[in-house]
Amino acid sequence: MWKKIKCTVFAIVLVGLLSACSSSNADKTDGNETKVTFTGTIEKIMDQNVAIVTIEEGKILKSGQEVSVNLSVANNTTFQIGDKIRVGYDGKVRESYPLGINTTFVELIN
Repeated sequence: MWKKIKCTVFAIVLVGLLSACSSSNADKTDGNETKVTFTGTIEKIMDQNVAIVTIEEGKILKSGQEVSVNLSVANNTTFQIGDKIRVGYDGKVRESYPLGINTTFVELIN
């Protein structure tokens, strides 16, 4: 009887651990492995491919307020200073100033 109880408790703990390890912060998954997104406003554009963005909403705000975004992933869109954008990235944040990410998509917000 104790063996049966131990096995049941072990199975419950194992299922709980596996559930806790699954990724629950995915906003969007596409071919570029987007994990999370945030919204912000373009403050500066450098070399037509990189923008400094002030973060307005998203989990990344825990790390800082400005991030460098690679605009070349949206090669059919023209961006300007002051544009509100939604940015997808792989979930990794480089702790620098401004923050660094691996941008997977950028889209204008109306």
